[in-house]
Amino acid sequence: MHSKPATSPSYGPVGVSRALAASEHESSAIPPKSTLFTHEFSLDDRVALVTGGNRGIGLEAALTFAEAGARAVYCIDLPEHPGEEFLKVRTFIRSMGLSCKLEYLQGDVRDQKAMWKLAEQIGDCEGRLDVCVPAAGTADIGAAVDFPGKEFQDVMDVNVNGVLFTAQAAARQMARFGNGGSIVMIASICGRVHGGHSPGSGGEKSSCYPPRSLAVAEFTPI
Repeated sequence: MHSKPATSPSYGPVGVSRALAASEHESSAIPPKSTLFTHEFSLDDRVALVTGGNRGIGLEAALTFAEAGARAVYCIDLPEHPGEEFLKVRTFIRSMGLSCKLEYLQGDVRDQKAMWKLAEQIGDCEGRLDVCVPAAGTADIGAAVDFPGKEFQDVMDVNVNGVLFTAQAAARQMARFGNGGSIVMIASICGRVHGGHSPGSGGEKSSCYPPRSLAVAEFTPI
């Protein structure tokens, strides 16, 4: 089996390939500069959507994107208004002199059409959507033998259906603008290891893995 030769980005080779290329021009008067955070991991002018972004992992992701140079990060969560943590992070971003807009939108990941509409509104406003992290999640704790079906369905609606609806919403906009993009799926470690006696305390996250794989296969051409 023969592997295809790697294609360098438009600005030149990266990583070890760049180091090897530099060794062939050791006499150059211009010292090399790191491009890792200015090119490879830069989100310059990119727009991101993060669910569960009012706090927790979602808010951490939003701040990371802002520091990586994103033009705008839209955080979607259930409360009508953003919480104190979100507002402090927004102030922190501004204090660093970053130009990123950290925006908050009220939304429910369980509502497929509403999520599609929110992503469309972001696309209308920004002219693109490049990154998505479906981080919204919930957990109800209780004994497995007595766990109510209604509460279990509530968990599944957020942690499984909500992930799909969010990924769909983002993928539709990525396809709309033709810029490609990245949908970063995350899941609780409790989906792989025992996390308690409740079926709603993380075990349902394991069911995210098959639909995640299918989504990757279908959305990759986008």
